[in-house]
Amino acid sequence: MLAATRIRDGDALMRERRYREAAFAFLDAEHAAPEHVEARFKLGNALAVLGYYGRAIDEWEQASRLTQDAAIRQSAQDNITRARAKQAESGTSPQAMGQPPGSGPVADTTRAQARRAYEQGVQHISQRAYAAALQTLTQAVQQEPLLTVAYTARGSANIGLRRYAEAAADYQFALKLEPDSASPLYGLAEAYRALGRNLEARDLYTRYAKSSAADVRPELQAESRQKAERLR
Repeated sequence: MLAATRIRDGDALMRERRYREAAFAFLDAEHAAPEHVEARFKLGNALAVLGYYGRAIDEWEQASRLTQDAAIRQSAQDNITRARAKQAESGTSPQAMGQPPGSGPVADTTRAQARRAYEQGVQHISQRAYAAALQTLTQAVQQEPLLTVAYTARGSANIGLRRYAEAAADYQFALKLEPDSASPLYGLAEAYRALGRNLEARDLYTRYAKSSAADVRPELQAESRQKAERLR
């Protein structure tokens, strides 16, 4: 299961004190399983270490609502109390205001690095070098965490590697960032079809076929109509 794998990755990164990377690992786990209590709780822990107390509190509150375990609820409440005290000390920093890592201003040099990594990843995909694409596209989203096209492209790399659950998580997050975009719809449909989630895939193919988004491709619209029909 993707969520469990990424939680293990996050745990290892936390032990290495690579807190920002750990936060993204736990975030991947949450994208894959939004009601996963452990993913949310540990994401809160990582965000708090990074100083994103508002976001950490949100995650712990969600974890508390999702569990019936009294010990977890108490631990979440203890963390929330401490985080609110820290939040008061932090004043109006981006972290204290609840912004996610990377959602504030990104340095021009970092943004340029992210775009180069994204372009390199797309080139790798065109060459069917999917493992290399996955590596460079992961670098892109770590450098610019709200770069929607990089998540969509990483979904395509995961499709190429037959990592369909991982691909679905990337496409879902791309849609969360840009709900009106078309490319993640088609990718998510492909991932769901590979996972045997045919009804959801059919709906997504239909949505892509009807989309008027700027990134829609007419040839894929025709293909989407055909695939949706075959899934009836």
